[in-house]
Amino acid sequence: MATFKKKFLNKKAQMSAPFELFVAVIIMGFVIIIGSQMIGTANANVCINSVDKAMGEFKGHLEETVNQKSSSKFFFQPEKCFDMKKTKISIDKISNSRTCAAKCGKPYNSCFVMSFYSSDLANGYIDKCLNLPTYTSFFSSDYSATCLAVGELEGYVAIDPANGGIKLGSYVLRNVSSAGDTYPKICIFYSPTG
Repeated sequence: MATFKKKFLNKKAQMSAPFELFVAVIIMGFVIIIGSQMIGTANANVCINSVDKAMGEFKGHLEETVNQKSSSKFFFQPEKCFDMKKTKISIDKISNSRTCAAKCGKPYNSCFVMSFYSSDLANGYIDKCLNLPTYTSFFSSDYSATCLAVGELEGYVAIDPANGGIKLGSYVLRNVSSAGDTYPKICIFYSPTG
């Protein structure tokens, strides 16, 4: 009788083994899927943090150039973790007090905001309020002979950050306001190589 029980129990164990293996495979599949999603989310957060830091540095250089009537040279080079063809980085002037209040915390009639948007990143949107005078002007070589890239700026192009956007590369910011000018006039020179 004891041998009959052993044989019967062994057959029952063998019958449940394929089912247990099937359950284990399903659980392992879920673990792999959830793990890959967590890694993707972590990579996206690292990317967004890199962009946020680089935008903060750009913001600091721009505000210093405007307020100190100086020049600044730097690289705008966040991690290349997004497709530039699906990305827009720009400085926009907003003329709506509600939008300015939402982005800058104060109900200005108009404000400047630096924005990043990438459609290939989850939560791929960042904006930073720029502390610039309302009537700050950005010039490019198309509009003003003041922003010609000559001398040490050979290889740079003066851009308008609202129209052409901001790209990855080397920048030179110059406040070209004359002594009697009431509002800042800024040239932003860009070079992809620097």
